[in-house]
Amino acid sequence: MKRRILIVIAVIVGLPVLAVGGLAAYMLITEHSPEPVEAVEIVAGEGSATPLKAGEPFTVVSWNLQFGAGKTAPFFYEGGDRVHATQAEMDVALPALAAATKAMSADVLLLQELDRDSSRTLNIDQLPQHMQAGAYASGASTPYHRVGFVPMPPGNPLGQVDMHLAVLARAPIAKAERIQLALLKENPLWQAGNLKRALLWAEIPVEGHPQPLAVAVTHLSAFSRGDGTLDAQVDALVQWIEARPDGQPWILAGDFNLLPPGYDKSQLADEKAALYNDEKNPIEKMIPRFRTIIDDHLAPENATYVAVGETRGDRKIDYVFVGGPIEVIEADVVSEYHAISDHLPLRAKLRIGAPPAPAEPAEPAEPVEPAELAEPAEPQ
Repeated sequence: MKRRILIVIAVIVGLPVLAVGGLAAYMLITEHSPEPVEAVEIVAGEGSATPLKAGEPFTVVSWNLQFGAGKTAPFFYEGGDRVHATQAEMDVALPALAAATKAMSADVLLLQELDRDSSRTLNIDQLPQHMQAGAYASGASTPYHRVGFVPMPPGNPLGQVDMHLAVLARAPIAKAERIQLALLKENPLWQAGNLKRALLWAEIPVEGHPQPLAVAVTHLSAFSRGDGTLDAQVDALVQWIEARPDGQPWILAGDFNLLPPGYDKSQLADEKAALYNDEKNPIEKMIPRFRTIIDDHLAPENATYVAVGETRGDRKIDYVFVGGPIEVIEADVVSEYHAISDHLPLRAKLRIGAPPAPAEPAEPAEPVEPAELAEPAEPQ
């Protein structure tokens, strides 16, 4: 009898241990482990291809979509309790996001937190709706959080996640590439289920200019709490910029999860301020060294992060950098979309420098009248 009881106890204790061990093994075996650099597939959209042209204005928008679930409540990955969006929430959020994409009418759209097959957003692929809404001719996306099953939080696991960065364009994209960024310093099992931050960049030919436009999008780590990860990630962005050939126009945008230089963290609640604990702000490696589309990063109207329940931003953590022969005609933070994402879009009208104008043909020289013949001298 005692032996039977011991067996039952062993089974009761052992089964959870086996289940946990099996789940850990599954996560490690199926872990998304990108190469340092990977080619990214270019997908064709239904929009008519409209090439970029030197000397002609075009619009670029960068936007963190908050994985397309809307802002009805704070979600698990943002410190909240909600894990999965409801069908009713998705029925509101996705059409609102598509309408915003259509209304902003960007020639180049740079997206972060684009869910393509995630349990939390009902496994809906959100890329096609943005391609269609913006009439984009081409696009490229790459995952930076791809996990078959995330077991957290206990009792209501997140499940499958497939979240992407994306570059969408009305012009044809010639090539696209993913660059792996530094990971948070954490144990291997937790890292297997966590985000693999990346830089996605693409080249778009420009008619009338010898170099294509290089355009990049990223989403840097949150919750690093000063462990050096953001420092290493910013170093990689600087390296990408420095690798651009002379004369190449470039754009680098995204959610950097970094406050601008000079921002007073005491404006934030203590738990929010603790998210930005790097000894020296890594963004200072980029500002003011590289141009941004908006110069005044501390102005309230330029804040880009809007918490759940709020209608105005309380901090700027999203940026668009530009370089090479690019003129910033105008730029703004699009405040009207505060109800559908916790980030506001950044928008800019840009112009790539036209090549030198051909030399004007020289004016024909005035005809020279022949000199009058001198009268013959009188004979002496």
